[in-house]
Amino acid sequence: MLSLLLQAKPPLPPLELKLYRFIQQTQYQDHPIKRYIGTWPSYPKYSGVRKEIPESNVFMTLQTILLLDDVNRHYALPGFDALTSLANAQILAYVADGHRTHEPAGTIAFWPLLQSDEGEWIRSFDIQWYNTSMRILNIANDFDTSSQAFAWFYRTRQQPQFMDGFIQSLGRYRDLNRSLEHPLNTHWKAPESGAFMTWAEEELPHKDPNRIMDLINDVDCVVNLNILTDLSLYENTMAPLPKMVKEGKQKSCELIHNVLIKAQEHQCATWYTRPSHLYLAFAKAYEADTYCVQSDKDIVLKRAQKRARYLLKHPRMEAYTEIAEHLIILKTLKPPNQRSLLYQYLIQDLVKMLKKGIVQREDYAYLPSKHSLFGGEAFGLFHFDWYGRANATALALKAISMK
Repeated sequence: MLSLLLQAKPPLPPLELKLYRFIQQTQYQDHPIKRYIGTWPSYPKYSGVRKEIPESNVFMTLQTILLLDDVNRHYALPGFDALTSLANAQILAYVADGHRTHEPAGTIAFWPLLQSDEGEWIRSFDIQWYNTSMRILNIANDFDTSSQAFAWFYRTRQQPQFMDGFIQSLGRYRDLNRSLEHPLNTHWKAPESGAFMTWAEEELPHKDPNRIMDLINDVDCVVNLNILTDLSLYENTMAPLPKMVKEGKQKSCELIHNVLIKAQEHQCATWYTRPSHLYLAFAKAYEADTYCVQSDKDIVLKRAQKRARYLLKHPRMEAYTEIAEHLIILKTLKPPNQRSLLYQYLIQDLVKMLKKGIVQREDYAYLPSKHSLFGGEAFGLFHFDWYGRANATALALKAISMK
């Protein structure tokens, strides 16, 4: 009995509990679009049409549930099983959708599979918009969303076939032997890098119709880091990597190293909006024992500390999601002397500023998402800028609850 009491997880402190309550309350329990049930709302801004359209997608859901799972390892989250069961059912539905339309093994789409008025099955956020002005939004499966699904299935010991399929499919979509180059990639990397591409889809002119944003597959450094995290988990605990994937892992490691050495964090991501996204993805890869990134830890830690101090000096920016990201980065990477007063004061000041940005109500609290959680250019016409309070709130919850 004593050993069970010692193993029991403590309850969440009051503020953290209020943050968690908001995430619970805002999860879709019912929705006309069945694929939204179990997910959380997000609010992308589409600059090309000057619209802000509420939607939901499995990528934000996966990132939110993974953050909550991190917190649940150390604290007792009331109702966590029910929350994860609802989200997990939707994640599995996305996997089933991929089988239905014969997508590459081990991949899922960002948006749900919906049926248009003409009876066509498409991947879009809403039939109404697809049937009017947003017909371009029948998108392909992608390896970034799929990487988050892999991470979730690995933690929950589900879907071994999906994880094996993800590993196998990666080898088919590398930055090699290409006739086209994504225009944003030309600013920061050489052709034929050998790293992994974003979309699980062939690019023009090889396949018609093409469902890739911009019609040309891109190499995104944050996406590659998210993939590296999964490859390390797979290789370290499950099975050896296939030859093409192992080569791709090495080339992806070289890509990330070169980005950091040349300080190209602002240029190397098509679908992410700030360097903290790269640093956060790096921290996850580091935590997963990705050997090839270990030597670059000090570079990332130094730049993250510098940016964190800048944010503290400019409170009017109200960059609360970025502050939450930097807290997670700094607490994960940690300097050699963790007891350094400078490091401890930096963490304390960041926590204090983050808490100032949290909106508290009687029964819940949340972190506003004024700054995007990720975004990107598409079709040369639109800039997509995603943000969501549940995801930002989960970032804040993990940031302030980490030891």
